[in-house]
Amino acid sequence: MARVLKIFFHDACFDGTTSAALFSAFYRDVIERDVSIQPVGMIHRDGNPFEGVPLDADDHACVDFRFCADTRMRWWFDHHPTAFQPASLRGYFDREHLATWFFDPSAPSCAGLIAKSLTEKYGWQVPPHLADAVKWADTIDAAQFKSAADAIALDNPAQRLAAWLAHGRSPLDTATYVDWLSRGSLAEVAARPELAAQLVSVETERAQEIDAVRKLGVWHDDVIVFDRFDDVGARSPGFLGYVLYPQCLYAVSGTRTPTSIKISVGVNPWTKEKRRHDIGELCARLGGGGHAVVGGITLRGDELPRARETVEILVRELTSGR
Repeated sequence: MARVLKIFFHDACFDGTTSAALFSAFYRDVIERDVSIQPVGMIHRDGNPFEGVPLDADDHACVDFRFCADTRMRWWFDHHPTAFQPASLRGYFDREHLATWFFDPSAPSCAGLIAKSLTEKYGWQVPPHLADAVKWADTIDAAQFKSAADAIALDNPAQRLAAWLAHGRSPLDTATYVDWLSRGSLAEVAARPELAAQLVSVETERAQEIDAVRKLGVWHDDVIVFDRFDDVGARSPGFLGYVLYPQCLYAVSGTRTPTSIKISVGVNPWTKEKRRHDIGELCARLGGGGHAVVGGITLRGDELPRARETVEILVRELTSGR
């Protein structure tokens, strides 16, 4: 029977899925070619997101997601400054520090961290199709676009797939996508017949989103807020918010599905104003996490009152010091 590897990754995220695909390819090339790989999408939540999640495979890896204080998680890669929650987990990491745990909060993307670490430690050469995906992960995750308009473009496979991932994909969708990307280029994945109709709908819905988001924005000083809690299934505006409200310093959005609520917070990457807050630290205090300039908080679908209160707290914090 084939050896089983479970890869836990940040679900519905371009960097998270690219990281999982990259590690899948590495594992087949270097560790065991005939391994059976099971990608498992993870979402951030209060407490320990691994509670009740079985570590029952022959090997386990976690990429682009919070630290799991269990040495059965033999491989771990992350670049989020808020990876250790609670902060005491950093002590466990330092004490146990397996040679296969990699953490670098200065890395633009987790995929980039994985590519660099595995090349340096194992001499593994990233396949060309995945090297291109890693470059895009750096660009998308660190918002390294020249403008907000460039950030929402859909004229290349990477950005079409990133938009598709953000459009409410199921765990089965993302697990299948990880396998496809571990074996083929972004262009080849985007051309698959299974995705064709869905990618067309992403472009159609983008045009409709522009009008909807333009009507949604509510100003609080230099903070623009998009409250979509009452429109169950609606998506976060993402970079589109900065296209429509370029004067903002911060953007806060709230979205909801039947099972979860997501609050996203970001600094406008194209503003000339200096940020006043560390977004990741702010979100971590409220049960989430992230980076200095972008973060998020995930709650259960039945926690709408708490979600609205959280948005109020965020706005109050972000407008302080004006």
